[in-house]
Amino acid sequence: MSGSQSLEEGHPCHSASQHTTQPEVEEEGNENITNEIPFNPNDISINIVPRTIGQLVDMLEYDEIIVPRYQRLPNLWSPKKKSRFIESLMLNLPIPLFYFDEGEDKKWRVIDGLQRISTLEHFILGDRKNTIGKNNTPLRLENLEFKTEFNGKTWDELPRETQRRIMTSQVTINLIGKGTPEEVKYNIFSRINQGGVELSAQEIRTALFQGYRVDFLEKLVSPYTECGQAFRRATTGSVSTTRQQDLDFATRFISFYLIGFQQYMPDMDTFLTKGTKSIPTDIPSQNKIFKAFGQAMKLATTIFERDAFRKIMIGKRQPINRSLFEVVSVHFAQLSHSDSELLQSQKGRFIDAFLEMQNEPGFMQSISTATATKERVKKRHTDFLTLLERFGIRIPTQPSPNTQTNHND
Repeated sequence: MSGSQSLEEGHPCHSASQHTTQPEVEEEGNENITNEIPFNPNDISINIVPRTIGQLVDMLEYDEIIVPRYQRLPNLWSPKKKSRFIESLMLNLPIPLFYFDEGEDKKWRVIDGLQRISTLEHFILGDRKNTIGKNNTPLRLENLEFKTEFNGKTWDELPRETQRRIMTSQVTINLIGKGTPEEVKYNIFSRINQGGVELSAQEIRTALFQGYRVDFLEKLVSPYTECGQAFRRATTGSVSTTRQQDLDFATRFISFYLIGFQQYMPDMDTFLTKGTKSIPTDIPSQNKIFKAFGQAMKLATTIFERDAFRKIMIGKRQPINRSLFEVVSVHFAQLSHSDSELLQSQKGRFIDAFLEMQNEPGFMQSISTATATKERVKKRHTDFLTLLERFGIRIPTQPSPNTQTNHND
């Protein structure tokens, strides 16, 4: 089919079989892609800090313990499980380590132990302080195994001697020191995050970068911002907010946009951590990125319609491909207004040329398997830039610092 036909009317992706249930975002084959520049082990700063339950409760009461904004929620334990944890403290049984990350503000961010922390807040502070667990009623103990006489009791109804035993219980805390490089923290988070429901790579990054950086990423894809609405239209709502998948796409864009594919070194997670760290603090620079990203999303929708960021295959519509999103979004965001108009005027020819490039084995491999290797990142970007050059559009290949602000003025 010629790309000059309407994608809705004649494109092979829009046949009846496109409604077959399939993933909305294509999984990537990034196994065994290792970091070529591992961090210096001497940068690891973890201090073992002895504390009592009473000291943790005091920090909770004064908002000195913070829950990072990743997907896993506090207050997930059942009343029975919470009660058994409190009973362990009554019996002076050992409990697992807590992990906290100390921020520059000296507050502690929960890395591991969130359910235990939210249980302490719920039981001891009750509805007087519900910052973490958002509890509206006090916890009443139930299904206790040994201290059955306390079933049905709240904290205030416990004997003073039992309260004191709980508050003086010793706990061991591994505290990640402030000033520890983000790349090192990410690795620590990943190693801690081995049991239970593991956090996604993006959830760990969100835990690392509290504040304006996370706020910025959320605005990029928010349904309440202009650029976020453009993102949702371009992806036809296929990128879920569950497990922060949408923030992962935003992070991928911003990392390659600010740093440039030429500077990419595996692994991808480390590169995206550096990209997140590169988000500018000043509002004018942020606004220019919002504008560029929104324009890229609108152009992708205009050119590819419902097939933006998807492999184009005969017979059925494909899921969103992260590598295609990375390439198209970054380089479309770098186009001037006149270049954007030039591309739209040649839409049909451009789609045909894109299909030709996509079907070239080397390019297809670069967006399908081992997509995080240095060679395949370079391959897909250079091929797409070469494609743009065929249509009279040339983008500088060596970005300077904050080059993202230079192309859309």
